Amino acid sequence: MGDTRFARGAVQMGFRGGVGPAGAFSRQCEPRTERCPPGSGSPPGGGAWSRAAPGPGRISGDGAGRQRVGPGAWLGRRMLVVEVANGCSLVWGAEAVQALRERLGVGGRTVGSLPRGPRQNSRLGLPLLLMPEEARLLAEIGAVTLVSAPRTDSRQHSLALASFKLQQEQGFQEQSALAAEARETRRQEILEKIAEGQAAKKQKLEPDLGASESQEASAGENEASVGQASREYDEAGYPSPQPGPSDGVALLPRSALLVQLATARPRPIKARPLDWRVQSKDWPHAGRPAHELRYSIYRDLWERGFFLSAAGKFGGDFLVYPGDPLRFHAHYIAQCWAPGDSIPLQDLVSAGRLGTSVKKTLLLCSPQPDGKVVYTSLQWASLQ
Repeated sequence: MGDTRFARGAVQMGFRGGVGPAGAFSRQCEPRTERCPPGSGSPPGGGAWSRAAPGPGRISGDGAGRQRVGPGAWLGRRMLVVEVANGCSLVWGAEAVQALRERLGVGGRTVGSLPRGPRQNSRLGLPLLLMPEEARLLAEIGAVTLVSAPRTDSRQHSLALASFKLQQEQGFQEQSALAAEARETRRQEILEKIAEGQAAKKQKLEPDLGASESQEASAGENEASVGQASREYDEAGYPSPQPGPSDGVALLPRSALLVQLATARPRPIKARPLDWRVQSKDWPHAGRPAHELRYSIYRDLWERGFFLSAAGKFGGDFLVYPGDPLRFHAHYIAQCWAPGDSIPLQDLVSAGRLGTSVKKTLLLCSPQPDGKVVYTSLQWASLQ
């Protein structure tokens, strides 16, 4: 059927769409704490959003758009570090991941295995993998520093392994000392109980005609406690009490000691700062047209308060959320197109049907030479 060129406005031929009030892209918003962008409340349509002109300062805020604040206000004047290796941007600190999500609206996705569940992939842990657009945005606004991941040689790896084994051995020794101390304390407590019981039994054997029934009952309780203490002493495996100083207790076997799981790794090598403006082995995205296209759209949507994630499973470039993805489902599947690109009709139809079948709206995004981004939303009417 040929190709059709993407233009501003509604696309017909089985799709339902239109230009919202005042030409603004509009949508229905679910009840939530964040406010909706201007123009919300009308059916999905096509139109244009104009991006705020660049200026000094940073961006922050709520779902209605991130407002500009003074430099250094992102993370309390604290610079986070993002390691980059072979085009992959990784965040290793849990506090950094929390700060990026809560304060900057950048979620990424976890790709590491859990220490206590390494043979499953339903739940993943650190590190956090950022999209190239997320890493570049954070570097541009001054929230993070991109560094090249340190590459260790074999000698440094051997030193790190020896240091880890030494720390593990020290942990075993500390546990053995604490266990021996606790065992000796328990031993002394049992010995005191036995001594008290023996003294009470000796007093009972002495003739005492004036003893009352209550004293006899008390002596019986003391005898019972002596028997219980003796049984505890025998079950604990302690040697028979002998007069004089203690010879100490046996050390616990290695199988009875705890193994500490490492939650962080040392940084023996000083990392080198990475310039995201220059193409390199670790950052091959600089200057690529596809990356520049995706980044311009990502930043425009991010500045308007949306959360974005990868949408490879849905045939798009980004999934667009009205708030934190842990609280909301995605509303849009964003596809990035250059202004002069032609869109095959079969791709347009399949993308519209797919978006509607998963209860999402297809969003065609195209940046303009003047810095604005044109958005057109498509829904397959027959599937509504």
